[in-house]
Amino acid sequence: MTAGAVVTLLAVAFAATFHITLGFRAFTTEDARRIRVAEAPVPVSSLSVVDSAGASRQLWNGDPQVRAWLVTFIYTDCPKVCVAAGSEFQQLQASISDDVRLASLSFDRARDSSQALAAYAKRFRADPERWLVAVPDSDTALTSLLRETGVIVIGDGMGGYAHNAAIHVITSSGRLVALFDLEQYREALAYARAL
Repeated sequence: MTAGAVVTLLAVAFAATFHITLGFRAFTTEDARRIRVAEAPVPVSSLSVVDSAGASRQLWNGDPQVRAWLVTFIYTDCPKVCVAAGSEFQQLQASISDDVRLASLSFDRARDSSQALAAYAKRFRADPERWLVAVPDSDTALTSLLRETGVIVIGDGMGGYAHNAAIHVITSSGRLVALFDLEQYREALAYARAL
């Protein structure tokens, strides 16, 4: 290989790496997702859900009483990440203001009935005035929600799921404006209050 070919190859590799890592700012796909959302908020379609009481609700429909939603994606049989998300929302719910709401949205439509959602809500003492535990009302709605928010859910081969986890800040008008690590729940709340 000639020196010119090596230099060309290195330049192409450098350019590709620069592009993939968003200018060397992101070293995981989750980092890239967070940077992209922060730089250009993502529209999220209005969402119909069924909550833990079996009632139908519409989210991100421009409700003037809600400034923002702090949203996590869960499934009720999850042994780790969803338990952490529930514990952190349990701590956070006493601190939220009247115009910020919490939502734990299940992506396991096959198993997360209203009864399963109610058990999850009870386990973490979710106050229904502040914290919605729900599931999208159709597979189409779920697929759109996961695609729009960039949440990836993969069956783990043992009846559970592997999924990326974050607190998603979604405005009442349906714009995903920020992502926070689960342990950054206080920062997520401060961000939502400042919108």
